[in-house]
Amino acid sequence: MQAGFAKAPITPPIGTRMMGFGSRDRDHGCTAIHDDIFTRAVYLQHGGEAALIVGLDLCFIGRADADRLKSAIGQRLGLAPQQILLNTSHNHVGPAVGTWHSAGYIPPDHGYLKTLDAAVISVASQAREAAREVTVSAGVGRSALPMSRRVRHEDGTVTMGPNPDGAIYDAVPICLLKDLAGEPVCLLFSVSCHPVIMVGFEVSAEYPGAAMDRLDAYLGTTASLFLQGAGADANVSVKCTDGETWREGTWEDVAEAGQMVADEVIRPLEAGLMEIEPQLRTHLIEVEWPLQPALGHDAYLAVATAAETDEIRRLWAQSILKRIERGEPLPTSVPLLVQGLQLGAGLRIIGVEGELVAGLGKLIQDFYAEGFTFPLGYCNGEGLYLPTSEMIDEGGYEVVSYWEYGYPAPLAKGFEGILTEALQELRADGIE
Repeated sequence: MQAGFAKAPITPPIGTRMMGFGSRDRDHGCTAIHDDIFTRAVYLQHGGEAALIVGLDLCFIGRADADRLKSAIGQRLGLAPQQILLNTSHNHVGPAVGTWHSAGYIPPDHGYLKTLDAAVISVASQAREAAREVTVSAGVGRSALPMSRRVRHEDGTVTMGPNPDGAIYDAVPICLLKDLAGEPVCLLFSVSCHPVIMVGFEVSAEYPGAAMDRLDAYLGTTASLFLQGAGADANVSVKCTDGETWREGTWEDVAEAGQMVADEVIRPLEAGLMEIEPQLRTHLIEVEWPLQPALGHDAYLAVATAAETDEIRRLWAQSILKRIERGEPLPTSVPLLVQGLQLGAGLRIIGVEGELVAGLGKLIQDFYAEGFTFPLGYCNGEGLYLPTSEMIDEGGYEVVSYWEYGYPAPLAKGFEGILTEALQELRADGIE
């Protein structure tokens, strides 16, 4: 296998609108840069196949952004969309990209998007130019960073808060690519946890950036690439010291979380990874996840006219009403991309478009019972929160936030079956 790695800054200018917290994002743009944010890429080639994995220190990229980037990269490198995986760290103190929440009505800065496009195309090209022969090894660790943020009450309701006993995806899959001199080329690793320690107007790569800095120092070279996993329903445990409340985060917490993750990756590295026979295959499919029935004209009108309605939710309801008044059919399902990249025998990445919760990450892991699996959310577009069927029955933010993504109704139950069928198709096409 041939592999090459590259890294390029995507830090926005002061004043650029941010993404991650609805009310903050509408207030004003970023006021300072605490630490630079980056895009990183690893280019892979083996047996006549090629692939590119791109990580971005961003909250989201929208489907339109992903399509634009894949088209531009494809023209430059001769790659098809299924050969390019785009993953965001889901960092909440970075620039606005995509259409989540207010960005759906106040578009992100066009100048920044042009800068982002140029950086991603450049880093993809640099990664290919740097490609050299590598060995592949893999392992898995465990992380204490994720803590469930879904609290179930006696009356059956679910609210957002610390739940030390709740479901999380704590696996830390690792893949190390080393050249024939034994030097690291790329260290892929994934943690499943929201980067939401900081909430202010300073730009940062948050705990994933801090972890990569520490891992690069450990490796003695710039080679680490963080991939966000199935952490849609997990917050950082360092913000919950009493097991009952989230406290305000600090930059010291960011450093602590980054060191925690780095140590959790280093332990399997030092214990010894398993050498993997290289096998490179790619596949990409689109599935449809049905929505529940639309709320109806009067329900949207009530939201749009209520005095207490938030500005962005009012804009959402008004946009739905306009579609109804024009006779335009409302969507009845959500298109979601599911991508498979096979890196070696028993080593694969499964990337899902949307905010993948821990239960669905475990479904992917259990489907591929053998070897090493990277279950990833936040790939190739925003999608929306992707809850389990049990969560849809329970409610909670992951279920009722559909409007923040522009959809007219919540998701219906049953994605487990849809996702399993997608995994079966990936397996039939060589993602084993």
